[in-house]
Amino acid sequence: MNKLPPLNALRYFLTAAKTMSFKEAADQMYVTQAAISQHIKTLEAFLGCQLFERGHRRISLTRAGQALLPDITTGFDYLNKGVRNVALDSRPNILNLTVIESLSSRWLVPRLYRFQQRYPHINVRIQPTNRLLNFAQDELDLAIRFGQGEYKQLESRQLASDTMHLVCHPRLASKILTPGSLSTYPILKENSSDVMPAWDQFYAQHTILPNNEQSALQVDDSSITIIEAALAGQGVAMIRHSLIYEQLERGQLVKLFDFSFDCHYAYYLVAPPAHFTREKVQQFSSWLEEMFDEIPKVG
Repeated sequence: MNKLPPLNALRYFLTAAKTMSFKEAADQMYVTQAAISQHIKTLEAFLGCQLFERGHRRISLTRAGQALLPDITTGFDYLNKGVRNVALDSRPNILNLTVIESLSSRWLVPRLYRFQQRYPHINVRIQPTNRLLNFAQDELDLAIRFGQGEYKQLESRQLASDTMHLVCHPRLASKILTPGSLSTYPILKENSSDVMPAWDQFYAQHTILPNNEQSALQVDDSSITIIEAALAGQGVAMIRHSLIYEQLERGQLVKLFDFSFDCHYAYYLVAPPAHFTREKVQQFSSWLEEMFDEIPKVG
């Protein structure tokens, strides 16, 4: 059987099966009890089997009705979800973003004027946070995350990979002549899963044992604090290229021992799949890709 029964008949069957009452189903659907009964009969005739046992004051599902109910429930759940996902954007001129703190303050915000020059009708609202927010509860359109692109029930589109550099202030760099001498200077460490592998490779590459008693500033998931401390000459840090390439070009920071490490993580655009069909999201995504393309490649 390739032809499907009438959609209304399936809807009325689902409501009656959930309420176990034609009368209550009629009340929920704002139709008469006779209408419910007629649609159920139409569906039974179409399927060639009885779906309900009709008693004097109650109904119950037959074996066929019990077999049909789970699939119809799942089918309408998917239909409802699909309709919600492609519903018209109620705020076409407002773009709500959540962005990791480091990228937001160090890179994105200083460039946003260029997006708003191109699309002056779009009001961009940013929530800088390293926490994962809920798209439904927080009314978000789009997220920019730094990770592995694995977020349940969300679509991830990779924007760019990144590289870690070992850097410090030029004044400090003039004193650190060998990798071994690094142990006598403060280390600025960000305790995050993308930074620690870079330090591990540096130590292994130069056959150095980490000095656990070495003076250090340690912060949890805050590249901003680490960058500011490095710019102030307070120590040596492992920092992403995308966040400091301008400071490297200006000579405000310098690379030590030409050490770089390809990050295990990357930048991703993240959202429910239907959000990527929204015009404002498409416009922002295209513009953002242009901005990432302007970042100099690591040579």
